[in-house]
Amino acid sequence: MPRRRPRAKAKSSGPTITSLQLVGDQELSVEDHGTRNLIHLRGPGGRVALTIDVTEKGPILRFDGPGLAIETSGPLAIESESLSLHGRRGVTLSSGGDAAIRIAGDLEISARVQTIRAELGNVELRANDDVRVVGERVLLNC
Repeated sequence: MPRRRPRAKAKSSGPTITSLQLVGDQELSVEDHGTRNLIHLRGPGGRVALTIDVTEKGPILRFDGPGLAIETSGPLAIESESLSLHGRRGVTLSSGGDAAIRIAGDLEISARVQTIRAELGNVELRANDDVRVVGERVLLNC
């Protein structure tokens, strides 16, 4: 059974910290800062792997480690006011089935080089208005 160890305040103005020892020499601690709480999950070496910052506006999750995997046997939905994904070395999207991107507004794609390839079948371009092809050289059937 995990042991709970309340720690005394360092100062009267400092946070109250409560710790719980977990299996594998891991530790769960809760820091009460009055207007917010910090929940830390520390690994055997004391390194923080997960922090939950509980604020009046809601929780904020922060992960630190060699990787993060989210797995489910059912659907996974992410919905927010806006969504930003950034990979410092790259981003890969893949699907074992079909994929669709539907945008209610405009879509802009920018890259150093772009390749569109149909492994089997056609590439179709459709527009309600004009289709413009602008380039230094436009090569057809090359």
